[in-house]
Amino acid sequence: MRGNLNNETREAIRQLIKKVVDDIIQKIRPNFINALSGRKNRFANSVIKQAQNFDYKKTIRHNLKNYQPNSGQMIIERPFFNCRVQKHLQWEIILCVDQSGSMSDSIMYASVCASILAGLPSLNTHLVVFDTQVVDLSHMANDPVEVLLTIQLGGGTLIGQAIDYCAKKITNPKRNILILISDFEEGGSLSHFYKSVSQLNEQGTKLLGLASLDSNANPCYDRKIANELANRGMHIGAMTPEHLADWLADIMN
Repeated sequence: MRGNLNNETREAIRQLIKKVVDDIIQKIRPNFINALSGRKNRFANSVIKQAQNFDYKKTIRHNLKNYQPNSGQMIIERPFFNCRVQKHLQWEIILCVDQSGSMSDSIMYASVCASILAGLPSLNTHLVVFDTQVVDLSHMANDPVEVLLTIQLGGGTLIGQAIDYCAKKITNPKRNILILISDFEEGGSLSHFYKSVSQLNEQGTKLLGLASLDSNANPCYDRKIANELANRGMHIGAMTPEHLADWLADIMN
């Protein structure tokens, strides 16, 4: 796409994409930071106001002056929340993203999630996109706008080939999570695809298969193939990015 655009048009498109991406990041980034950054630290406050971080003891202590004897109620002027203790997860995450024509909505969220994960300490994040060819975009994983300008939707789908490429990047299988984001509609050899997944599972790699979602967040994928992948050790889910952080935290913990 970028080769057919003049500088002015390209910059206008970049700013439009940036606005959409920034809005999404603002909504989902706290979920990732909170879920993947460690246990609660009751000695430090957090700006992330979530129920699971609520420090009721400190809140009561600092608001006792607002206790109303007549009504038996306390007016909470300022609630307090715990932050998380940073822990070194030392995990490697590979996002392997289908860029066939049906994946436009999922690619937007995948690029945003990659940028958030790439910004977390002690997480080594790779971003790989594919159709019938495999393109490694790990060097720009922290720039979702550039990723979206680079990706070219369309073409066929050779998932097994992409899985094989990702397998070569794995250095410590037991500390690696491979996330396949796809509709699972393999255009190549299914037996080869299944064999590659089985081999990764046997060596200890954590496998997550995130089904494609349409613009209304409804799952859209080949359920038969998804079931076969599940039988070979891949966790299959159809979820929005807001839930991905908790899922990753469960796997890594």
